[in-house]
Amino acid sequence: MNIEHIKNFIYITTLIIFSIYLLAIFLRALLGPKVTDRIICINMIGTKVIIMICIVAAVLHEDYLVDVAIVYALINFVSMVVLTQSYGYVYRKSKSIEYKGGTK
Repeated sequence: MNIEHIKNFIYITTLIIFSIYLLAIFLRALLGPKVTDRIICINMIGTKVIIMICIVAAVLHEDYLVDVAIVYALINFVSMVVLTQSYGYVYRKSKSIEYKGGTK
């Protein structure tokens, strides 16, 4: 076995472990008692997928997949900002807390 086979074995093993983590995180997102738990789990799923895309890029020697991972990271970030803002708005409205910053 040469070093390339060993690296590919490690990459594929890591992908399998991350897939198991994704299933556990997805289960936590479904069963989470609070909305905040679900939001954090969605963010974790997005982060794990980005890491998995980068590992696949290393295994396949395809550099464009790293660009895909960067775009996915930006989309993940924007979606988390939107989710937390909307949850914060709903929470403040339910608790009748007045919003004191920025625009509404």
